Amino acid sequence: MNDTAVSNEGNNNFQERILKNTSYLAVAFILQKILSFLYFIYLARILGPEDLGLYDPIKSLIPILLILIDFSLSVVLVREIARKPHKAAEYLSSVLGIKVVFAFVIILIMGLFTNFSSYSTLIKTILYLDAIIVVLDTFTLTFFAVFRGLQNLKYESLGIIGTQVITIIFGVIALQQDLGLQYLFIAVAFGSIFNFIFSYSMLRKKLKLKIRLHWNIDIIKRFLRIAIPFAIAAIFVKIYTFTDRFLLLLMSGQSHVGWYVTAHKLTFALEFIPSAFAASIFPAMSAYYMYSRTKLSKIFEKTTHYLMIIAMPISFGMVILADKIILTLYGSDFETSILPLRILISSLIVVFLNFPVGALLNACNKQVVNTINMGIVVVINVALNLILIKEYSFNGAAISAFVSGFILFFLGLRWVGKIIDYDKIFLLKTLGKVMGASMIMAILLYFSRELLSIYISIPLGMVTYFVFLYLFKGISKDDLGTLYRSIRKRIA
Repeated sequence: MNDTAVSNEGNNNFQERILKNTSYLAVAFILQKILSFLYFIYLARILGPEDLGLYDPIKSLIPILLILIDFSLSVVLVREIARKPHKAAEYLSSVLGIKVVFAFVIILIMGLFTNFSSYSTLIKTILYLDAIIVVLDTFTLTFFAVFRGLQNLKYESLGIIGTQVITIIFGVIALQQDLGLQYLFIAVAFGSIFNFIFSYSMLRKKLKLKIRLHWNIDIIKRFLRIAIPFAIAAIFVKIYTFTDRFLLLLMSGQSHVGWYVTAHKLTFALEFIPSAFAASIFPAMSAYYMYSRTKLSKIFEKTTHYLMIIAMPISFGMVILADKIILTLYGSDFETSILPLRILISSLIVVFLNFPVGALLNACNKQVVNTINMGIVVVINVALNLILIKEYSFNGAAISAFVSGFILFFLGLRWVGKIIDYDKIFLLKTLGKVMGASMIMAILLYFSRELLSIYISIPLGMVTYFVFLYLFKGISKDDLGTLYRSIRKRIA
């Protein structure tokens, strides 16, 4: 066998491994998103706006504290192990060493704050449970980072699904038995305990790595220096994502948070669609940035084109059917969520398009630009929330999210134009065609909404939209073929 054949075989094996890993994680995330969303609907219907408005903000502390303890060291660990697999044990030991220190400091501060606060016994108990969950999750994240660095995502995928299933089982039991909010967090803790034990045992069994703490100052300094920009960006994202609900809780009360998060969940549950696109195009964008700006422009245009086609009709349709969607999923207790849903879902197109914009900037070595843009938007978002929540409560929070999404998009798009010469006329024409087909669909839905159930309205709207989009030449046979082949390949 000649060198070329060996090289080709190696490349094929490498690509096959990447595809297999991507499939594992993609399936796990999709299942986790679906299960999480169904569980949230059940949870909301049982708890009602008042208790949901307390449950959600306190649960949101978990990813916030996780970022502070992890400090994006897991991201760095993945990268460094991928480059030097033989140093996996050494790198893992040093990261675990520094994380123990970070965890001790953060949890100590949180514990002292909770203990000396005037919170009720219930809230204090839940906060202590949060602390336990975060400590378990941060070490689980580190263990799975080793597998990621070694290009093995199978066990992490199993852990994601297993954790979600265990959390839902114990959560449903707690809700059925009316055990109280603290037992919903005990359910989350059970899921975290399972994932911690599973990740630890897989690390020992499959990779034969011994878990030990070690403080190699050179490694720690280097890792922290690399992690800083990633950590800052991650902290900005968490502030941007969760500030609104905490300000609502402080300024308006629990029920207002409950009404808002149900609308917010419906809008941002759809993010897995553009994030899947972004994950798929990122490697190609990175390569084309080095070798072909023309191809880079084309892949950006096509991705933006497809995401417009997906996002616009969803936005228009949900604006028209918001009342039916809310009442069908959550019940009459959440009728107040209809207006914030209409406001939030109106910005869905920029929520989707921010993903290819962000992917392109990161692929073209503009990570700092992304971080600065997010920092600017965080400041604007917090300021808008402080002003608008006081006056308009959850509707003010929705308006803040709407405005912030558009600002983030245009800040990023300005830099896209500096990197590539993309076809603006093509995208504007596509936007016009997509908007035209979406408006016809929306008109049909509006005049038939009292006559048809939501289960008929949604497929009728989809068919109407694609028929008119095809007539307007907003989508071609080639586009339909590409989408069909992509879906068929993913299913296969």
